[in-house]
Amino acid sequence: MTETRHLTSIGDIARDTWDSLVPASCFYQSHGWLAGQERPDFAAATYTVVSSDGRLLAATPSYDFPAKNAPPLPPVAADRAVLRVGTRTGYHNEFLLAGAEAERRAALAELVEGLADHAARLGRDALLFDFLTTDSLRSLAALFPVRAQLRSAEAVIHNEEGTFESYRRLLGHNVRKRDYEVRKFEQAGLSLATAPLSECVDELAPLIGQTMDRYDASLDLAEIRAFLKVQAEHLDGLSTVFRVVDEEGGLVGGHVAFAWREMLYARVAGFDYTRTRGAYEYFNAVYYGPLRHMERRRLDTLHLGLSAVEAKVRRGARLHPVWAAVLPLPLVRGAGLTRDTAADQALADSLRAEAGGGMDEAEWELGRITPL
Repeated sequence: MTETRHLTSIGDIARDTWDSLVPASCFYQSHGWLAGQERPDFAAATYTVVSSDGRLLAATPSYDFPAKNAPPLPPVAADRAVLRVGTRTGYHNEFLLAGAEAERRAALAELVEGLADHAARLGRDALLFDFLTTDSLRSLAALFPVRAQLRSAEAVIHNEEGTFESYRRLLGHNVRKRDYEVRKFEQAGLSLATAPLSECVDELAPLIGQTMDRYDASLDLAEIRAFLKVQAEHLDGLSTVFRVVDEEGGLVGGHVAFAWREMLYARVAGFDYTRTRGAYEYFNAVYYGPLRHMERRRLDTLHLGLSAVEAKVRRGARLHPVWAAVLPLPLVRGAGLTRDTAADQALADSLRAEAGGGMDEAEWELGRITPL
């Protein structure tokens, strides 16, 4: 007998129980990350779980945003009052399920039905699964009629052999340029040191602020510091800050990353632009230093997220499609997938032109994406 519950805090479920469902690809749905994202003043979080005889079968967070805080909706959801399901904003999103295929399918159906009931009580008329993976989109569309659109591409370096030398082989003709970026960094008298996030919050926050200002994404320094402190509280054991230091040990910049299962997740970087030396500090702190660190820690995958796809592909990343999927309420059972195929293909073509590579043709053959 299965049971669906709605919890008001991730602290209402044991960390190990929740994380038993969370694979390497889903750090942004791990217990620690979600705990650090809980901000009742910003969005009301709910954790919907499906269990049977004490065994967790399916789980997901959802977020109800007040209008003043709500992120922009993708066009496919523009006419809806939505409950956002999965990661909060802009992060890799897939379903957390346990068991064999038939059990997973049944648990997903119960999970979505529970979410629909919760959304209806909130006065919402649709569920939005944003930045959803292709496999999760197809699983959802096998159960319910889904309206979907291609959202973006996320960049991941898959270094299966796990060494820095095997990473270099991934680069092909780009390897000489990347080796030059490493040499330039070293010749400038810079080096990388590592520390947990808890030791770096105060020194790193102003640098992140500088970088955000540089790219027109300004955020109050107190807000940046508070965000880092919360992450350190919940995730310090998974954190590594790659500190760019000069000959005297002075801080030039830094990059915060988190290890989850066999993956490392690049999060946020900041630099003091009065002290940088045009020595590819960013790429050494976000790519080359972490990849050497990963070899020592036996990690084989570097998750780089969305945006700036050309720079990421030139440094060995592969691009994977992510989707926005909408389920109108009340739910109707039955397979179905509705898309604007021309618009999706136009976005895919734009990404291909920007990236100049890194896209597996079979994965990006969008016309073949159908319900499982």
